[in-house]
Amino acid sequence: MREGDQQVPEGIYSIESLNPNSSYHLSLRVNYPNVFDREQAAREGRTNLGGDIMIHGGAVSVGCLAMGDEAAEDLFVLAADTGLTNITVILSPVDFRKGQRVPQTGAVPPWTASLYQTIQSNLYGLPAKK
Repeated sequence: MREGDQQVPEGIYSIESLNPNSSYHLSLRVNYPNVFDREQAAREGRTNLGGDIMIHGGAVSVGCLAMGDEAAEDLFVLAADTGLTNITVILSPVDFRKGQRVPQTGAVPPWTASLYQTIQSNLYGLPAKK
């Protein structure tokens, strides 16, 4: 929602670039904030959305997605081989394919229901991991 909130964005993203010289082993840069994120922020008067969201190696992060070095290597090579324009990154709070529901932990913006429906629609047809 904003820089420094120590949260990972949720939504449908692409990979902007690969960084083989990352401080966290290797990294893939997510295109947060995307158009949807900026539109919601503008409607709510939010500024300072942050950015520099990475999928990277290592075991710790504040707002990024730390996968560990081996998984980061696998993702990095897969992304390089696939081509960035062919990649869609879905950042979801739960695996909707397994029928999971998002826990209600407090007030959420009114647009989250629509976002979660979009995430579900993008996941539809993909086999759920057992």
